[in-house]
Amino acid sequence: MSGYDSLGLGEEQGRRIDALKRSQDTFERSIDHALSSLQSKLSDVEGTVEHLEDRERSATRRFDTLEANLQEAKETAEARSDELEDAISAADAGLERLTTRVSALERHLRQAEGAVVVDLDSDRGGKLRGFGLAVEEGLAAEEALLSAHQRNVLQLRITHYQQARQALAGHRSTVRDAAAVLASTAAGDPRREKAEQAFTEAAAEAQKGQERIGRLAQSAQGAQAEQSADNARRAKSAAVIETGQRARTQLRVRLRSRLSDALTGTDLLPVWFTTALGPMAPPRRAEEWMETALEVLAYRVTYQVTDPVLALGSAPSASQAPHRAARFNELKRDLRDWG
Repeated sequence: MSGYDSLGLGEEQGRRIDALKRSQDTFERSIDHALSSLQSKLSDVEGTVEHLEDRERSATRRFDTLEANLQEAKETAEARSDELEDAISAADAGLERLTTRVSALERHLRQAEGAVVVDLDSDRGGKLRGFGLAVEEGLAAEEALLSAHQRNVLQLRITHYQQARQALAGHRSTVRDAAAVLASTAAGDPRREKAEQAFTEAAAEAQKGQERIGRLAQSAQGAQAEQSADNARRAKSAAVIETGQRARTQLRVRLRSRLSDALTGTDLLPVWFTTALGPMAPPRRAEEWMETALEVLAYRVTYQVTDPVLALGSAPSASQAPHRAARFNELKRDLRDWG
């Protein structure tokens, strides 16, 4: 007798209980396997997290190190900047003291017996002034002409008008061709529908083009008149402009030679020159300095400025001599870099 019989259970019920036990054993083994797998994955995750935490701590240490290095570099740069500013201030102070000493030495030399001051304004026979006046006349003639930009604007107005006329001619040609097709074909002809569409569209565009031409015609006529007037002025003033350009070259060559001799010689420079430009050219901007000095010399010989202290003399009247006043103001701005 089986154990189940002793419990009062039948054979069928015993088999079912055995099957349930086997299912329970299988389920428990599956649970154990799943738990084991989960614990293994959890262990892997914990290892990954720990590795990431280690990397984060390492990155934090590197960041802290970089931040410290950056702060140190910043402090070093600021210290060097302060040192550089102090050095520049000291150099400026030294230069100012040197300039004062040079000025005092110059005054002493000027008072000494036999001291010679270079005459940069000398113009025997007025030849240099003649060159200068020719330059001024040429520049005035050039200023009376339209600039390249202004001429381009005028030409653009004329071009727009010409393009509008060409477009209108094209639309009218399309209208004529379409009308010819409509006049020579019967209803139902496959060419007729296309011709009707072309006629309608071209006729509308021609109407718009005609209205546009009406607006552009007056503008183009005015532009052509301005172009013609400018062309006439150019032809009339061509010789004056060319003479002025040659005179400018000759004037600058002579003044540069005179200034070079004065700078390399032993005689004293005029007070007006050293006051405005200093005793010599700065090493790094020598060419700019020379250009400004030449323009000042040209201004003085052209307008016969003889002021012993002021490089440009007194300010001219803008209403009576507008071009000279413009040059005066321009040179005055340039001299701010050197005086």
